[in-house]
Amino acid sequence: MWAKAVLAVLLLIMIGSALRFSPYRDRSLLATRPSEGPHLKLLTWNIGYADPENDSRAHIEDIRAIAKVIAEHDPDVVMLQELAGQDQLQALVNALHHRYKGAIARFGDADRVEAVLVKGTDAEFDNFPTERKYSLAATFHLNGFDRPIVAISAHADAFNAARRRVFTGDLVDWANAKARDAITVIGGDFNFELNPEKQIDFYTDNMKNDSEAYSYIMKTFRDLGKDAGFTTFNDRRIDYVFGPPEAVLFRKAEVINDLNIGHMDHFPLLVEVAV
Repeated sequence: MWAKAVLAVLLLIMIGSALRFSPYRDRSLLATRPSEGPHLKLLTWNIGYADPENDSRAHIEDIRAIAKVIAEHDPDVVMLQELAGQDQLQALVNALHHRYKGAIARFGDADRVEAVLVKGTDAEFDNFPTERKYSLAATFHLNGFDRPIVAISAHADAFNAARRRVFTGDLVDWANAKARDAITVIGGDFNFELNPEKQIDFYTDNMKNDSEAYSYIMKTFRDLGKDAGFTTFNDRRIDYVFGPPEAVLFRKAEVINDLNIGHMDHFPLLVEVAV
């Protein structure tokens, strides 16, 4: 009898302790903490065309529609690929009523460039070599973040996986050097062929080179958009946002795929993180 009585007392003590410390309340606070802290909203978008027989770069007549999408979703940073030049960037800044400061990358061996737009800050822009071209980074400060933020717009070769691997190595090495003192994020069109059932180029050993390139990024970064879905009209996920695994908390990611702008074949990828 005495043993049953002791067990009953211990059970009551356990129940009382559980009610006192309220573990459900603690879990709720943990779940809501990211939404209460400072946020960083990132958008990456290849605004070129699926029209290889004509000019497949971004078209100036689409700029207002692109600006409308950006304004509706209000990201802090926009990372764009396949602009034809400075005039398109300036038209976009004008269409956004100068709420963003932006720059384009230097032209390398390509006829199209990347761009980064940062909302309402005095951002500083850096060009750095990646494979046979240049990538662009913006460094800025955001309220609530105790370190500067570096946002990189990237575009890897669409037809050669070996070049994608070299490009990715150059990009990650530069980003990791910056990451020592900053919160570094990378957005862009990497053209990785990681799904053999959906690949469109069978001649450059895609699985080996692209899997190695992706693994190299994942050593020091996190794939923030991995569950957001396909980013192109032909059900491929080739646009990515990578961020630091520990410096920020993931909130959400989505692909904005209800668009019909010109002959564009990519959809914007929107990612939000918090301190």
